[in-house]
Amino acid sequence: MNKESTIASGQLFFLIIKFEIGVDILSLPYQMHLSAKGGGWISVIIGGLLIQLIILMCWLLLRRFPSSSIYQILTQITGSWIGKGLTVAYIAYYLLMGTSVLVNAYDVINRWMLQYTPRWAILALFLFSSIYLVRENLRTIARVLVLISFLILPMILLISYGIKQSNPLYLLPLTEAGWPRIIAGSKETLLAMFGFEFILVVFPMVEGKSIGKLKSILAANAIVVLLYCFTVFTCITVFSPQQLELMPEPVIYLLRSIPLGTMDRVDFIFLPIWLISIFGAISGYYYAASYGISYLFKQKSHKKAVPFVVLASCCIAYLPQRREDFELIGSIANNSAYIFLIVLPFLLLILSYLFKKKEGPET
Repeated sequence: MNKESTIASGQLFFLIIKFEIGVDILSLPYQMHLSAKGGGWISVIIGGLLIQLIILMCWLLLRRFPSSSIYQILTQITGSWIGKGLTVAYIAYYLLMGTSVLVNAYDVINRWMLQYTPRWAILALFLFSSIYLVRENLRTIARVLVLISFLILPMILLISYGIKQSNPLYLLPLTEAGWPRIIAGSKETLLAMFGFEFILVVFPMVEGKSIGKLKSILAANAIVVLLYCFTVFTCITVFSPQQLELMPEPVIYLLRSIPLGTMDRVDFIFLPIWLISIFGAISGYYYAASYGISYLFKQKSHKKAVPFVVLASCCIAYLPQRREDFELIGSIANNSAYIFLIVLPFLLLILSYLFKKKEGPET
């Protein structure tokens, strides 16, 4: 494999962090409050543990095919025709997920920052910047996204200012919602932390042994779980239950309430940083879809497919006119994730053992 098409396990660690922190960090405390009340942070931990199990399952499949991405694995296990059909489905899934993130990012930008900026202008910024980055080789993309991942630090620092205003009594009674609802609330964490599916495409392009790659992915996911847990805990203790019920995006309200010197709107510092972070997540989905198209049409590089993928995503994102339409796209994307990240990898893993399909010795 071309060295420019590989990345180190350390880069994979930062990429997973980058991809898992998305739009939902703004609204997760609200969703957790509706479901689990003061026990919302417990739901986050439970959801994080479930994600770890899903990652482990995907790893068990990927390590049986150390030089193949999910696209090659589909063909090797299910045959040429079914494999191509499933490849198209995975391409559509990655495109849909990228579009979902883009649509939700636009919705936040439009409501909180650029109320009078035309949608086409905002989408055009994503269009040209995504094409410019995603056309590069994987190593170049990884270097850029690793740099972007360090912007998470000021995001954490800004959120942590809210601790000064916290009131732990808002957590009580801790199990007010009941354990069934606390456990059910972990579903929202699952939806918020999708992004690790990038490994299904780039796993064979990561240098090192399979166990080392697994450690990097699990460690990255654990850090994101802690960040989400901290964010939910902070918002639940800063705002009363009555206030949280009126705040779909508590993190932004939290930042607006923070006095930071002469800065009246701290959210105007946070949102641009968050926006750059979102751009990285969108680029990852576009790369995965473009790589799938290049494999489907037997192209040596994914570069030719990138403009079509990004343009299609931006065109789809331009269509919704109402908030309900934005939510519908997100709902479709999230529900399809259960199929492409849990059901299909599990079935492929079972079939690989039943038919004794694997490339070589497991590492």
